[in-house]
Amino acid sequence: MTSKTIAELLGETGLCVCPDFLSAKSLRETADDLAELRSSGKFHQAGVGRGPSHSGAPQVRNDDTFWLNREVKNHIQELLWRRLDCLKRAFNRSLFLGITDFEGHYSAYPEGGFYGRHKDCFRGDSGRVVSIVLYLNRHWKSSDGGRLRVYEGERHTDVDPVGGTMVCFMSGESEHEVLLSHSPRFSLSGWFKSSPGRA
Repeated sequence: MTSKTIAELLGETGLCVCPDFLSAKSLRETADDLAELRSSGKFHQAGVGRGPSHSGAPQVRNDDTFWLNREVKNHIQELLWRRLDCLKRAFNRSLFLGITDFEGHYSAYPEGGFYGRHKDCFRGDSGRVVSIVLYLNRHWKSSDGGRLRVYEGERHTDVDPVGGTMVCFMSGESEHEVLLSHSPRFSLSGWFKSSPGRA
């Protein structure tokens, strides 16, 4: 699925699920990058909120994260940034969203991992425009749980976190949650953002 097709589907429905966004080789290399960073102690407990209101919230989410930095990256992360830049251009050309930046992190959920229902936009902040989740799980089975549930009014869509699959949706519109995981669960999560005054 091309970046243009992803953007068009997002524009039509507000949600796009793209299987095989990563090739088997890219999935293996990116999952290995996550695992190496995690084993070297570079992940930290995630929280909720931002600035002074940011805090740990184990009753809401229990994952650990490593934030990506465009200025400090290895070869595998450089390839990810290139893919993300292609998506940014496609979203802007097809949907005129005024996206200027991306922020994101690797996520590692333990067995028994979850993230309660929420939106990705902070209160009073419209900077986050499009949310993405890219799954880095190898050999995932439906019985492992950990589905992403994206709400659309009274309905919802569940997505198994199969490695290589990418999900994107509008940050300010779609509530979502991570259902209970029965195996360790890994992903890249992030947001395409607009400059102040553009969204």
